[in-house]
Amino acid sequence: MKPEEKIKKLFVESSVTVSSQVDDKIIDDAFQTFEKSETKKAAEPPPNMWRIIMKSKITKLAAAIIIAVLISVNLWNASIPTASAAEVLAEAVKAVSNIYSVHITALMRTKSHDNFAYINLENDFVPMQMWKTSDEYGGIKWRIEKPLRVVVMDGEMATLLIHNKFADSGGCPDFQCYDLYWCGQLLNVDGLIGNALKQAQEKTDSDVCMWHETVEGRDKIIIDIEKKAVGGFENDYLKNKFLFTADTKTVYTFDGDTKLLEAFSIYVHTEDSDVLVFQISDIEYNIELEESLFVAEIPDDVIWLDDVEILPDNEKYEQMGPRETAKAFFLACADEDWEEAVKFEPIFADKEVQKMFGGLEIISIGEPFQSGFSTRTWFVPYEIKLRNGQIRKHSLALKKETETNRYFIDGGY
Repeated sequence: MKPEEKIKKLFVESSVTVSSQVDDKIIDDAFQTFEKSETKKAAEPPPNMWRIIMKSKITKLAAAIIIAVLISVNLWNASIPTASAAEVLAEAVKAVSNIYSVHITALMRTKSHDNFAYINLENDFVPMQMWKTSDEYGGIKWRIEKPLRVVVMDGEMATLLIHNKFADSGGCPDFQCYDLYWCGQLLNVDGLIGNALKQAQEKTDSDVCMWHETVEGRDKIIIDIEKKAVGGFENDYLKNKFLFTADTKTVYTFDGDTKLLEAFSIYVHTEDSDVLVFQISDIEYNIELEESLFVAEIPDDVIWLDDVEILPDNEKYEQMGPRETAKAFFLACADEDWEEAVKFEPIFADKEVQKMFGGLEIISIGEPFQSGFSTRTWFVPYEIKLRNGQIRKHSLALKKETETNRYFIDGGY
């Protein structure tokens, strides 16, 4: 039977009900064949031909067939390997198990002091660096920094420092804080291929394509993941403000032999174009890193951004909704009542911040709204006039602290 006849037969057979186990097995086998194939293509195929949509069993089956056909029509003359993609990924993990340190230099469209996941499509690129090291006992230390924001994990505790004057700390060994999860995926090089594919396969709002390229005689594995923004956007205030509130395309490039990450880029889809927002400019493996990198240097006069405390009259603040909280906060700034202001935002204990916002005039406070991924966060539009005559028009972010059951300021000033 000719290859194209076999393909047609497979499509016809796919019209019957297929169990999820069989469906996933076919896809795994296709990935296995794909990664082990020695076939080199002359040019990159159109992206839509490679897309693997993780939403429909029949679509996934068809996509697996298309991948195999694009690799080589002769594939169907040979038996499909029984080993799953998981086994291939396990081999990749084993191949890089001797990586004990990594240093990544990158550029990101962001603000130097803002959250690590914050993006601004109109901003210039800001330099960013990441380091990670592990010892023979499994201990892990890491550091991630921008010019005015750094977080350091010393093996036991993560410490965040902003503007070299505000600090916060807590247990954060697995990057589950400070919007660092995506950074952790990059630094976990020993499982990056597996993480990339698993992330796409497990989420219905993602799709993935993977192919081989030959660059200057060297085999490259390219993984392209398309991901939808997280959350509801009836109000699009947070759209394209963070990596996870944007429709993105993430492109990984791995060395075909070592399975090590060589390049990484993130693009944000807009109505007009794809905007590059993050790109690695250099990555180094197994280099000696100075121990001082993983020690947080905290100034003596730093202001600690501790969790908002339960107040003696906490019930009074529990009764305040987002708009009432915003009004009380701005009134405290207008009256220069900093003892009251820091109940909502500890940063307002800083003298420079007080000088900027003290004596402000409230022009208007609007109705609260929500946007994006968090149901705990509200945004309150406001317009104020600072003492120097500057007009500020923005939206104050307020998040309810579960332990105190009251709102505190989470940005937007």
